[in-house]
Amino acid sequence: MIGGIIAGIGGTRLVSGYLESSQLYIIGVPENISVGNPANYTFITFGNGESVDNANITIDGAAFTTGLTDQKGMAVLTINATTNGIINVTAQKTGFKNASYSIKAIPGLVINANPSSITSNTPSYVTFSVSSVGKPISGAYLNLTGANVSLDGITNMNGEIVLQLNAPRTGSIMVIAKKADFSDGSVTVSSTSQPKLSVSSSHNSVTINVPMYVTFTVTAGNFAVGDALVSLSGTASGSGITNQEGKAIILVNPDSAGTITASANRTGFAGGSIAITSTSAQALYITSNPASVTVGIPAYVTFTVISGSSAVAESTVTLTGMASGSGVTNMNGQVILYLNSTSSGAITATATKNGYSAGSVSISATGMQSLDITASPSNITNGAGAYVTFTVTKAGSALGGATVSVSGGGISADAVTNSAGQATLLLNAGASGTISVTARKTGYIDGLTTIAH
Repeated sequence: MIGGIIAGIGGTRLVSGYLESSQLYIIGVPENISVGNPANYTFITFGNGESVDNANITIDGAAFTTGLTDQKGMAVLTINATTNGIINVTAQKTGFKNASYSIKAIPGLVINANPSSITSNTPSYVTFSVSSVGKPISGAYLNLTGANVSLDGITNMNGEIVLQLNAPRTGSIMVIAKKADFSDGSVTVSSTSQPKLSVSSSHNSVTINVPMYVTFTVTAGNFAVGDALVSLSGTASGSGITNQEGKAIILVNPDSAGTITASANRTGFAGGSIAITSTSAQALYITSNPASVTVGIPAYVTFTVISGSSAVAESTVTLTGMASGSGVTNMNGQVILYLNSTSSGAITATATKNGYSAGSVSISATGMQSLDITASPSNITNGAGAYVTFTVTKAGSALGGATVSVSGGGISADAVTNSAGQATLLLNAGASGTISVTARKTGYIDGLTTIAH
């Protein structure tokens, strides 16, 4: 390896004529360095055709430092030239003649870019500042290449130049600063891809000829994007600008069924879009609770209006048939109407709302049911008290809360049936005549029976 090094430096400042056996040699790169720009430099010592370890390397002059070569004869030293001038490099080791050479310290150009990153396909102004040893350098020549950019310019008296960059590609833009009597300076400006806009909407579908305010939200990388233009195309048109929260509210009124595309655009971003559907009128569905009423018995009935699985507010519910009236549903899609049918038959409740097809439900208005009443026992003895159990039913089912009234034969008593439809009374007939029993409850036809005695 040393032979290759020697051959490489033959004819240079280090070797002249032949290599003396007792001479220590040193080589290093570069021949000059920049003032005020600390950097690491490698030095190699050799003699007698071999690398020389443990050689003392001394740097003095425009910079100062020392070091010791390793087993390979190499030493890496940090040189920080603080002034212009000559830097002396000396290699020393016992048994060898000293080796030396010099490095020239010249002012180095330092270049800064603000900003140091731009977005591809987006014009951006970048300020370049060139200085040396803390002072601005005017008249420095700048050359920019990379990312399909090719520009140049000269710094002003403040050591600055502002250039507009519009890189059509992503990658690195290398900026080189040059000026006579200065070592070159460089900096890299990154050209990155445009962040892509993402669009979401508060509604996935809208109805033909039904105006609706839809909120569109624009983001990029999970951050809201303000000042983005949102434009509608397809079966509806319109536009809006997003606020600081990335939201734009647009009145959407489609004129036909199909697709509405909401596209978001802003300088410095790749566009984004979302599609929502415009459909024909949605159908209303209406239910009632209860599903039937009794003729002559006023009742409050709750009507619920939905479309799909969503409640529909501000829908008008109108009654026709055996009852009349109307009302408007609340935010839960419900309205309560007062019904008082005077005859039996059907009551139709129809729900309507602009933009929806109507829905209806039928309620039965029926006549009052008759009550049935039985007594056990059905025969009692005069002058002897007896407990009699009365059972009240409607269509075969027990009816609680019915009033049982007994009169005649010297008896006058009342009771109310329990949940099993039964009431028990202690009866003691003391005179002749019919003992009548009546079962009553609001909404029902009285039930009648008699007790023998």
